[in-house]
Amino acid sequence: MSTPTNYHMSLSYFILNNFELNSHFYTCPDNWTMSEEERAKRPYLGLYFMTSGSFFVILYLLCLASMLNRERIHIPAFKIMICLAIFDIPSECINSVATGYMGFYGIYYCDYPRLTFILGAIVFGAWVGCSASSITLALCRISEINQKLNLHWIFHSSFIYLLLFFSFVVASYGMFFTKPPIFRPEYMTWFFDAGIGFDPSYYYNVSQVINNISLTVITLSLYTYLVSSLIRKGNNIESAQFTKTQRQVILQAAIICFFHSIGSLVCVYMQLFYSPKWLIVAAHVCWQCCTGCASVIYLTLNQTIRSSVRKMICPARFQNDNRVSNASDGMLRTNASEVIS
Repeated sequence: MSTPTNYHMSLSYFILNNFELNSHFYTCPDNWTMSEEERAKRPYLGLYFMTSGSFFVILYLLCLASMLNRERIHIPAFKIMICLAIFDIPSECINSVATGYMGFYGIYYCDYPRLTFILGAIVFGAWVGCSASSITLALCRISEINQKLNLHWIFHSSFIYLLLFFSFVVASYGMFFTKPPIFRPEYMTWFFDAGIGFDPSYYYNVSQVINNISLTVITLSLYTYLVSSLIRKGNNIESAQFTKTQRQVILQAAIICFFHSIGSLVCVYMQLFYSPKWLIVAAHVCWQCCTGCASVIYLTLNQTIRSSVRKMICPARFQNDNRVSNASDGMLRTNASEVIS
């Protein structure tokens, strides 16, 4: 099989190997053309996704810069959150910014087949890696809340790096060895069916079905356990600070479970069954929130990240004098309030 030398030993080169293997089903019709009047342009949705996506990416980059602080990078929860950010940020760039641009101009797969294939492969791999990292982070939270489960050692030893490595392994599998989603401007989202006339059943991605259903079941189970444990523990502790932390974690759990569960299940349903356009757009917004809203959660529910970002972007005279001390940062290793993501 011939390979394009321009992509030798690069990410796109390996993705294009997959492209070449599946080239028969991703080949556009000869002399494919489409007039401006025939294109399904979505200017309003395009502007929304470009604007909101850019906003989420900027916030996420600020949060990531805060997490890379030398005093925090050794904390298990922050290690996992950094790994999650590595998947979330490029995913948000594609499922929001690139999606908005392509929808605004009505860009089809056959306009830029290889570029669209590469973007689809990256965004699906990032989603699979994000799923594994989210489950790992939920386990880390539970280990901090209930140390009787004897999971604490996993995240305070070198074993945590094996879990993070696993996230990159499954992300690589999703990126290089499965069929990628392809952007469809008429639906303003990414479908596995490229929409170029071949049998749609060929494009079914079993890995996506397994990943999304597993993510929904495991996430709901873990966060249900986390919330119930917090409620039981909060009833036994007369502490205003713990009550505040309890409310924050429960709120965060509800947000995460809602977007992950609804977005994952609807995306599976869309691949297998007919779906109205409003449901497709709603599912894409849920997907955007799954990857982008983490930055908003960090800035609203995590005092350490919020204080650090404020120091980076606000002049000194506007900063709150009530700054997080080194002692407070040390307490992050055992305090449940700082495993909030």
